[in-house]
Amino acid sequence: MSTNYPKPAVRRLKVYAFDPQASVTLATAMANDYVIELPWEQRWEAPLEKGPVNDYVEVIDIDPAAGLFYAPVDLDDAWLRDGGLEPSEGRPQFHQQMVFAVVMRTIRAFERALGRVVLWARDERLSSAELPPGAIERNFTRRLRIYPHALREANAYYSPDKRALLFGYFKPPESAADVQASWVFTCLSQDVIAHETTHAILHGMRQRSIDPSHVDARAFHEGFADIVALLQHFSMAPVVRQLLAASHGSLREPGLLTGLGEQFGRAIGRSKSLRYALEALGDRARTHQGSAESIAAAIAKLRETTEPHARGGFLVAAVFDAFVTIYERRSEDLLRLARPGLVPGNGLSPDLVERLTQEAAKAADQVLRMCVRALDYLPPIGMTFGEYLRAIITADTDLVRDDPLHYRVAFVEAFKRWGITVPGCISMAPDSLLWDSPRPEEYPALIARANGTPEGETPPQARMDPDDALAWWFADMLKRLQFDVAFDQADDGLGERSAESEEQASSCKVTYTRRDYRSGPAGGRNLRDLAMRVVTHNQRAIHQWLEQCTTDRHDWERLLGVKLTPACARVADVNAPAALRSISGGTDPDAVPNVEVHSARISRRTGPDGSEMHMLIAQIVQRRRAYFDPEEQKAADSGDKGAIGALRWKSPDFWFRGGATLHIDLRDGRLLRVLRKRIDDDARLARERAFRSGDMIAATAAVTGNPREPFAFIHRGS
Repeated sequence: MSTNYPKPAVRRLKVYAFDPQASVTLATAMANDYVIELPWEQRWEAPLEKGPVNDYVEVIDIDPAAGLFYAPVDLDDAWLRDGGLEPSEGRPQFHQQMVFAVVMRTIRAFERALGRVVLWARDERLSSAELPPGAIERNFTRRLRIYPHALREANAYYSPDKRALLFGYFKPPESAADVQASWVFTCLSQDVIAHETTHAILHGMRQRSIDPSHVDARAFHEGFADIVALLQHFSMAPVVRQLLAASHGSLREPGLLTGLGEQFGRAIGRSKSLRYALEALGDRARTHQGSAESIAAAIAKLRETTEPHARGGFLVAAVFDAFVTIYERRSEDLLRLARPGLVPGNGLSPDLVERLTQEAAKAADQVLRMCVRALDYLPPIGMTFGEYLRAIITADTDLVRDDPLHYRVAFVEAFKRWGITVPGCISMAPDSLLWDSPRPEEYPALIARANGTPEGETPPQARMDPDDALAWWFADMLKRLQFDVAFDQADDGLGERSAESEEQASSCKVTYTRRDYRSGPAGGRNLRDLAMRVVTHNQRAIHQWLEQCTTDRHDWERLLGVKLTPACARVADVNAPAALRSISGGTDPDAVPNVEVHSARISRRTGPDGSEMHMLIAQIVQRRRAYFDPEEQKAADSGDKGAIGALRWKSPDFWFRGGATLHIDLRDGRLLRVLRKRIDDDARLARERAFRSGDMIAATAAVTGNPREPFAFIHRGS
């Protein structure tokens, strides 16, 4: 008799909806039980192992303070396949289950919005040696490591150095009498887990996002991580249903839905959550904040706030304010229809609560996707809150041309209310905030050469459209790229390679082979390796394209926002394809810094009308020696090594970085936009120099800890 039973649709894992603190209060205990549903491992993914360990993450439960290693949970055990372990503060295996479930849920949310798989940051200390074709890059981070009990302290953080999440546990102080627990485990807080996972994903997407180049840089990391954690609250329908019923449908009051880290906040001596998204939103609704005076006050308040968590709170408040406005707009007809039947003092009807829950969940999902998609629409270096607003508006306009519910207006108004401005834009209207597209007429030499004749000599009837002429240049780059993994029918030594297979192997740089499908200890590798190898191949291809000889260097530099070599370019170190590291000179023509291609990803997205958008997103970065002493800076920029000295030349005060994010529409090969931060922008260098000289957090971390671990210092006792 066959026992080939169908597999359940999803893997169900029980977790705390918030943290253990909510389970000891009668008003919130029922809302704290939740089940996360994750897709089963796909055919091309490795089976889930004890730990848990899958293709994305690896849970390692070592407790250094106690000198213990806790046995890993086996979620494929017959007793655990439907729901997993029951929530328990005292069982380490449940801790492992919860961090795995929340991390994977956060990863899936990003992948839905981005239209591609999540990849972790590479190890910058390693470079790829000369490897045979098809070998896996040595510095590829296969899995994010998760340590549920790594620290015995009030801290949890993402480690860029280890590419790992480290969670702490601690005894609450006697002053925190309302914390009904002898130990507080940060790995049992959904908010903390989602927050730290977001740091890891963001670092993988934007390698230089952790550099302290601007007051908004680390504040954005903190604020964005809070945004993801908060908006994910609203995907928990049973929880949202109960809490909306208790609040009569309002999201404008502090509570579990609008707060972060309830138990953690109380345990470190606060009488409330670690942070609230909208501590002032209720007051704004009552006082009609949004006047010119209140906006000016918000701008001044933001200007004087520099601590990353506090400054990031402005970004959280702005995004959450926009979300609440969108939710209220989506649900106002429901409340209007229900109003005649509402009796003062009575609760909302169950049907109305259900509909409000659906609207809150849909609005939160749409806002989260808008925020995540915008990450691809930022310059690779030194972004600001105002640029993030432009990114949100542009990314949403690209995918959703029509905006009948005025989501984009809600975002603009919310950012204005919280003092976030966009310097350089003529107005705060959504269409004025769109990132500019390149104007081909500004690059006459490129257009003329695309037409095959010197500038000004092309017969009008033979000229290409300027947009087509610009796209013609990028066609040479696109033909070098690989847009997916091909299939190789070679037997890897098990059989003969056909002539067709030989031809395919020579034309395709990254392929599936039988080895990729073998199971057992000898074969079957993480197929995300292949995705990373495609990215690496494309990085190399773009770099080689940039390094070609050109007589139109100045037009290219203005278009791309990077400095190119005056004649035939030098080829960077082939042993470092991951970062294509530069050995920078100044910005003089004889010492132009090499180009680093940090990322080359293909995004595939579908709009609400079914339209598809396939886009190449490439990040190009350069670096320049930077000094606090103006005379040293002048000498470095002129390439005068003798005036600076060998030691100072090798170790400047800091590296000033610039570059560009390129967007190319893969449907027709057109260059959509170039988001630049030029390396020869001396005004921006002066601003970064001033910020770094007064950045007490970075200075303190450099003295008291590892500068490569910024989050360990920022999160301690936060």
